[in-house]
Amino acid sequence: MSRKAILWPIIISVVIHLTLLAVAGMIDLRENITPLDVLSVSIKELDLEEKPAPKKENEIKEKIKPVQTKKDKGSLLNDEGWREETIDWSSTDIKYVTYLMKIKKKILGLWKYPQKAFAKNEEGGVVVRMSIDADGNLAGVTLLSSSGSKDLDEGSLNVVQQAAPYEPLPAVYKLSRLHIIASFNYKLMD
Repeated sequence: MSRKAILWPIIISVVIHLTLLAVAGMIDLRENITPLDVLSVSIKELDLEEKPAPKKENEIKEKIKPVQTKKDKGSLLNDEGWREETIDWSSTDIKYVTYLMKIKKKILGLWKYPQKAFAKNEEGGVVVRMSIDADGNLAGVTLLSSSGSKDLDEGSLNVVQQAAPYEPLPAVYKLSRLHIIASFNYKLMD
């Protein structure tokens, strides 16, 4: 009898604790907290008229054709409902993690070290901004930070274009366009 007297309170306690944990997981305690845009990134475009870019960057920008979107082609859009957001592709925001993993997987599956850069032993980091429309189409890709190597820069821009189209943006985002800042680091191993 003493064994049952000890065992029943333990079983009851475990059941109650598991029930409380399950219920607590279903309750959103953040309802009254306004979300902060901690992971939003605002990047100002360089004004090329004030500061002329080096010749290498100008050559790259001339070769890269911007992707035309429906908005650029002149179709009527309701700008009141137009929402955009910018995030880094290494973001750990739970809202974006799954989608970003799919984007990374698709791009990294195609990404290769450019042969010309490899032959010249060129290394560096490239930062690009890719813009994905709600339907998954690539609206554009922009070079934000050059590696100093024309081949590495073009390799990064080209792989983003080759991987398109992407999966449509999840409906819960309620976005018309998502801008993703991606870094490509090229390093030769000894």
